[in-house]
Amino acid sequence: MKPGARIAAVIELYDGWTHNRDDADRVVSGYFGSRRYIGGGDRREISERFYNLIRHQARLGWWLAECDYQFQDGRARMIADLVLHDGLTTSDIEDRFCGEQFCPDILRPNEKHLINKLSGKTLDHDAQPGAVKAELPKWLYTELMKLHHENLAAEMAAYNQPAKLDLRVNRLRGTVEDAIKSLKADGIKDIERTPYAPNGLRLPLGLNMLVTAAYKDGLIEIQDEASQICVHLVDAKPGMTILDMCAGGGGKTLGLAADMRGKGRILACDTHGGRLDNARKRARRAGAGDCIQQRIIADERDSWLRNKSGFFDRVLLDVPCSGLGTLRRNPALRWRIGQRDLRGLMAEQSKILKAGAAKVTKGGRLIYATCSIMPEENERLIETFMRDRKDFKPVPVNEIWPDAPKSVPVPGGKDKPWLRLSPNVHGTDGFFVAVFERTAKGKVK
Repeated sequence: MKPGARIAAVIELYDGWTHNRDDADRVVSGYFGSRRYIGGGDRREISERFYNLIRHQARLGWWLAECDYQFQDGRARMIADLVLHDGLTTSDIEDRFCGEQFCPDILRPNEKHLINKLSGKTLDHDAQPGAVKAELPKWLYTELMKLHHENLAAEMAAYNQPAKLDLRVNRLRGTVEDAIKSLKADGIKDIERTPYAPNGLRLPLGLNMLVTAAYKDGLIEIQDEASQICVHLVDAKPGMTILDMCAGGGGKTLGLAADMRGKGRILACDTHGGRLDNARKRARRAGAGDCIQQRIIADERDSWLRNKSGFFDRVLLDVPCSGLGTLRRNPALRWRIGQRDLRGLMAEQSKILKAGAAKVTKGGRLIYATCSIMPEENERLIETFMRDRKDFKPVPVNEIWPDAPKSVPVPGGKDKPWLRLSPNVHGTDGFFVAVFERTAKGKVK
């Protein structure tokens, strides 16, 4: 595709996203799904530019308003981004907005005037409000300031960078060295070991793992290092009986099966049958099908699951959440999640935590996890749980993982030994994990 045609595609994608406010990934998938003639290289550039418009959403909007420009659509934002982010000149942009087939229409006088106003400037400006600099809605900026204070700028700068590609090596199929050898044989370069997860690899963006022998043979799974650390903190052992109550696509379930060396029983539950169908396929490819049982449940009060009270050695609750810890991969989330959504999620999380706790046997452990950065979904919810459930005691991260690098745990005090991960500090997605051990049978209040 011509450079101008790629720009036109980005504008079309952005306008489509802002019109229906659908999930950005779905917008991209639908766009390319109906245009299979677009090659892989073009898809990568179009996608990257589209997500950059979302990552630069607040600052581009500020600049357009600062220039008294009357439009805020995809075309205006694309022009501003080409100047402020890419540093292109009027002549450069005219080459792309040339009016040829599949390219944007030629620049209008007011657009040339905008380019002149923006020329020599960058996305950032000292006069921008804090929420604009951080690329956050005002309400979310206010909440995160309470958590990060003066570190918020650095935290959000890390969230506004694309994430690299993390892999988990499936020890049921081979070693980390086997995976590296296989990937290199397929021409994959620049392979790094993840700094914290013992079976993790980190690769550059833009690689298609699905065509590699390592993926087809079940030797690797795509999984962020934060999720791998969460699995590690479950501390699953061979022969255990484990409930993965919000299993989704089964990524953590497979990690548990590998830690158990395929010996024991894992019950993977979810309310969405489609997710579990995908999980079954992944389990077969990973060689973990014999120890995993998938089951669709109605909700956390499912009658079949209720009969399993006090039954499990480990209960993992990777609960539905805002997902705001995944902003590196899903930058549009910050503009889709509102305070009302958050309150609804908190209510659901509380119910799942209460139901999951009832399934833990005495001496067993409950693991609560989110890919959220919001204290309301993490520390505050856990503190309420601790007040209500005196039969559970928190287990410090360093007891489960004694050889963890010192930079991993971010404790909130002796009585709050939770794990909070972030891309700024750890290079992972934003993630929260709390582990509890059941000391008595107890009753839910």
